[in-house]
Amino acid sequence: MTIQEFRSLPVQEQVSVVLSNGTELLDRIYVYYVIRLYHIGDLYVEIWYQQLSNRIDKVQVVEIDEVIHLYESQINISDLFRQE
Repeated sequence: MTIQEFRSLPVQEQVSVVLSNGTELLDRIYVYYVIRLYHIGDLYVEIWYQQLSNRIDKVQVVEIDEVIHLYESQINISDLFRQE
């Protein structure tokens, strides 16, 4: 699925596609939101969940540069340098 195809879906369908076919990678907290990052096909998608109202407010495709910037403190690459 391309970015354009994904973005053309209604938000409820975007959420359904991500939750049923995506792989949850990381999460972060921003103000009142729990933001979960998913990988689906070639896309990275964030789902913005507001705990106070118990609802999803936003579904957003993010570029890999943004993923690295937003989640850099949680990305661990130390296994890549481990010698056996």
